[in-house]
Parts: sequence; C-alpha cells; structure tokens
Amino acid sequence: MSRPGRTGRVPSLRWRIVAAVALLLVATNVVVGAVTVVAFRGYLVDRLDAELSTAAMRTVGGRDGAEPPPGASGPPPGSSSSSSSSSSSSDDLPDPDNAFIGAPGQSAGTVIAIVRDGDVVLGGYTDGDGDQRRLTAAQQRTLAAVQTGRDPVTVELGALGDYRVQAVGDDGDVFVTALPLGDLDAAIARLLLVIGVVTVLGLAVAAWALTVLVRRSLRPLERVAAVASGVTALDLERGDPDIPVRVSDSDLRANREVAQVGNALNRLLGHVARALTVRRDAEAGMRTFVADASHELRTPIATVRAYAELSERTSDLDAVHRNVDRIGREAVRMGDLVDELLLLARLDASALASGAPAAQVVREPVDLTSLVVEATMDARATAPDHRWTLQIVDDQPVLVAGDEVQLRRVVTNLLTNARTHTPPGTAVVVSLQSVPGSGSAPASGSASASASASGSASASASASDGAVVRFVVANDGPPIPAESLPTLFDRFTRGEASRSREHGTSGLGLAIVRAVVVAHGGGVRVASEPGRTAFTVDLPASADGGSTGVTAGAGEAS
Repeated sequence: MSRPGRTGRVPSLRWRIVAAVALLLVATNVVVGAVTVVAFRGYLVDRLDAELSTAAMRTVGGRDGAEPPPGASGPPPGSSSSSSSSSSSSDDLPDPDNAFIGAPGQSAGTVIAIVRDGDVVLGGYTDGDGDQRRLTAAQQRTLAAVQTGRDPVTVELGALGDYRVQAVGDDGDVFVTALPLGDLDAAIARLLLVIGVVTVLGLAVAAWALTVLVRRSLRPLERVAAVASGVTALDLERGDPDIPVRVSDSDLRANREVAQVGNALNRLLGHVARALTVRRDAEAGMRTFVADASHELRTPIATVRAYAELSERTSDLDAVHRNVDRIGREAVRMGDLVDELLLLARLDASALASGAPAAQVVREPVDLTSLVVEATMDARATAPDHRWTLQIVDDQPVLVAGDEVQLRRVVTNLLTNARTHTPPGTAVVVSLQSVPGSGSAPASGSASASASASGSASASASASDGAVVRFVVANDGPPIPAESLPTLFDRFTRGEASRSREHGTSGLGLAIVRAVVVAHGGGVRVASEPGRTAFTVDLPASADGGSTGVTAGAGEAS
C-alpha cells in the first residue's frame, strides 16, 4: 500500500497505455492464431479424408487383380489358426501376402487391412523405402474395431502414430484403409511456430512504435502538467493577480483531449486571477473604507471631546448650552453616519448571501409619484434659494415594486446631492415617467461605475425588458469633474472634499443610491457637461398597476 504523496510506485500513463495495447495485441493474435490453426487443420483433415476415400476405393478395387509376389507364403503374423485354415481351404480368399499392399497409387505409410469375422486376415503398410511391413496384434485389433460405413475417424496405431481410418465392406469382407496424420500435424506445428514468431516480433515492434507514439502524443499533456506545476510555484498568498503561465495555443491544437484539459486549466487560471483581483480590490477598498470611516468619525468625536472639555472649564451657562448644542449636532452626525454604514452593510450582506440582490428586497407596490412629489416639496422648503421644477409625465400614479423606505432614501439623497453641491440660484428639474419596453434598461451584470467619453458614469444590475420607471434629477450648476466620474458612486467619494464637509455630507449618499437601486433590479447613471448634470434612475415598473405608457401632457410645479 503506497503512502499518500508518493507517486514513485504508480505506473505512468504511458506505460499503462503500452501495456494495455500490448495485452490487447496478444489476445487478438492468440484468438486469430487459434481460429487460423483450427480452420487450417480442418481444411487439411478434409483433404486427407478425401484422399482416404479415394485410397479406400482403390484398395477394394485392387484386391482381385493383385498377384502374389514371388516367394510369399504363410499367413500374416497375428492371424488366428481358424482364419488361416479357412484361408487355405477357400479358393476366393485373397493371397495371404496381400500383393495389393503397396500397389501403385498408394502413398508411403498407407495402412491396409482386411477384416473378416472381426479378425484381421490381411494387413500391413509400405514404409518410405518401399518395404512392406506387417501390423502388430495391437494395431490389428485397433483396426478391426473400426465400424463399417462411417465417416473417417482418427485412431492411434502405436508407434505409427495417429491415422485417419475408414472401413468399407465388400462381399462379407471389411477393407480398412488408414492414412497417417504425421505430415498434417507437422504442418500445423510449423504454422503454430510461424504464428508464435510473428506474434512475438510483431508485439515487440508494436510496443516500440506505440511507446514512441504515446510519448510524442503525451508531450503536450506533460507541458500542461508543467504549467500546473508552475502555478503551484507562484506565491499566491501575496494576492498578486498576475498569473503569467498559460497553456500555449500549439498545445491546445495538439489533440482534442489535451485541448479539453488545457482549456479547462486556462479557464481555471483565469478564474483564479479574477478572484485574486477581486480579493485585492476588496482588501484595498476595505482598507480605504475603514480609513475613511475612521476619519469621518474622528472629526465629530474630536469635536464632542473638545466641547466637553470646554464645558468643564467654564461656568458660563450660555457657553455650556452652546457647547451642548454643538455636541448634540455632532452626535446626530455620527448617528446618521453609523446608520448609513449599517444600511450599506445590510445591502452587501444580502447580495452576497443570495447571489441575487433583488431577491432580498421587500416587494410591495410603492407609489413613486407621491414619494417624488413629497420629497421635492421638502427640498423646496429646505433650499428656497434654488429653483425647483417638478415634471410628472404620466396622468396615473407610477408604481414600482420595492421597499418604500429605501426608495424614499434614494429620492431624498439625489435631491440633497443636487441642493448641497450646487450654488444658490441653480435650477433643479425633477422628472418622473414610465417608459414602456425601453431598450435602455440597465444592462445585466454586477453593479459597476465607469466613465465614458461623454463624461458619464453608471451603476446597474439586471432588469426586465418590460416597462421601466425613469426618475431624473437634473441641474444647470457646475459640471462634475471628469476625474471624479469613475468613482462617483463609490463610498466616501466627494467631488470637492472641503465643500462637502462644510455641508456636513458623509460621502455615502450616492453609494447608498446605487446599492438600493441595484437591489431593486434597476440602474443609476450620471451624465455631466457644462450647463447640465443629470442623475437618472431606472427601475422595473410594478406589474400590479400604474401607467403603462407615456402621455402627451406634462405636469409641472415650480
């Protein structure tokens, strides 16, 4: 049993493939050789049986015309006395020396016997030198046991070896003819030898060629493994997203299997690089967020501490009241900042937990028309030095599905942003309308903020292709600096830091707008140029009611 991490005893894939193919070749050659030998032997036996039938007919036909050789006398050895007596007293008995054994037309080694009444009365064979040989008693008994009229059978004749034997009856006598199987067996043995030699040589050549081919075919896979090993040598703990190693295009074109593994590895490395990039950016964003939050909280805390110390040092009640009032305002500021941070944290946690931010929002019909009208009226009362204009395009109330509190915060934050970051006398136009089947619905994807050549930034999530509710806050104040657009929706981002702090803003308003809108399945974008800056919010229209089209008229309040 091998220990974990030790691969020295594990055979390589190259040798496994070679061994498997070699075993298949051996099995195939064995099967082919066996079938070939069996078929070839059957063919040779059939031919020998045909020759045996011809020789048997020739034996029966040549009995009466045979003449005894000179000096031949006496019965063949092993014949019974009764058979000899009967042979000597009958005129039609064949000559005991069976002159037709070895007659012309018979091959060397052909065994011939005449059986009468179950005994061999005449039998023998001619050897390779042309000499006639008699059969032993055991050989005669074997031949006498062969049944007449059957297909040829194989018998063993002692020292003579295996023979194919056929018995033919004629006039009460049984003529037994046998042909040797020695030459046939020798041919089969030679065929087996040839098949064995060819199998061994073919296996050796095939194994060598297969080893070379597999080694060449696995080289791209070895380079893929080298790429993977190179990745393990990188110090990814530092969070460096740059992973320079990749499987080359030439290896990807080597074969389909290597291409599958290589493409999978390249995609994996791409995912790892993106994950490292996200982690690095998240860590950097977290550090910046913590630093900015600490800085934002440090100022009111320092103010509270300073005014508290001043209150301890003075006995003037008016001064103490002023100090307490300032401490209260800073406490409210800290409370608002903490509330905004908690809201962003809840939205982030919901998005990470579900993978679908919109699924975490309370889905209730919200009258966005009433909400926008109320917020605009509040803004006019708060900032009377701005010129406020409200445009409601639809005759019927515009409904969206979502959380009313969060949507009110979106409208309020955008109006507050327009009020605090523009000078007195600025015209602010707030408009609301339904756009049926809008092709400009927010693109699908994660929330993003990017600047374009026209000076705009956007943040969006997936939205339906149906009706879209569009809420726009535009003003004619100074444009937003182009360098601020790409990060305008990030947390603690301010166009002008000094003026923002002067107005008491935390830099989280637009970040909350983006988070809430994205959680509702919508998108927010900004376009800024001299003379006009417009924040546009697109939200999916509610299916429960509301206007489904754009009316020709427009309502305006100023």
